[in-house]
Amino acid sequence: MFIFIKHGDNQQFLANTNCSVLLLLHYVRHELPQLPFGLPPDIIDLCDAMGTMQLFFLTKTLGDYANKFLTARNTYYVCRVEHEAPGTGLKNAYRAFVPLLKNPEPKIIDALHTQRDLLQRGQVELFRSQEAKKVAPIESSVKLPSKSSRRSDEVGTTRSGPLFKTRENIIRSRDKHR
Repeated sequence: MFIFIKHGDNQQFLANTNCSVLLLLHYVRHELPQLPFGLPPDIIDLCDAMGTMQLFFLTKTLGDYANKFLTARNTYYVCRVEHEAPGTGLKNAYRAFVPLLKNPEPKIIDALHTQRDLLQRGQVELFRSQEAKKVAPIESSVKLPSKSSRRSDEVGTTRSGPLFKTRENIIRSRDKHR
C-alpha cells in the first residue's frame, strides 16, 4: 500500500505504509531536503487534503503500522509541528502546525489552526486540573490509632494468616513441616 506525500513547490513522492509509523516518518524526513535528518519524530506530521492532522507526534506507539492510520492511494501533506519555547507558559504547548508547501490552500491552513486551537484548549484544561490537584495537604491535630499500632500493643498477635483455620489449612501446614 502506497500513499502520495506532497511538499515544497508541488513536489511529491511515494511512501510505503506497510511499515511502522516511526520508520515512515524517518523516510519522510530523509526525502525532504529542507529538514535535517536528526530531528526527533515529533517535529513533523502528515495531514490529508482536508487539513486533518494524523497526530503521529502524540501517539505513544510509534511501532504500530502506518497502514492502520493512513488510507492507501491518498495524498498527504508534510506539516511541521512548532512547540512553544521552553519556559513560556505551558510546557509542550503547540504554537503552530505549518504545512511544508510553497502555496498551501487556505482551507488546509484554517483546518490546521482549528486543530491546534482544540489541542491547545485540551492542554490548558489538563494543566488547570493538575494545578487544582496540587492543593497543600492539611495536617490533622487529632492522632488516631492505626490498625498496625493496635496489633503491636496486643501481646502475641502477630499472625498474618486467617483467624480461623480450615481443615485444608491444617493439612497443608502439617504437610509443610514434614
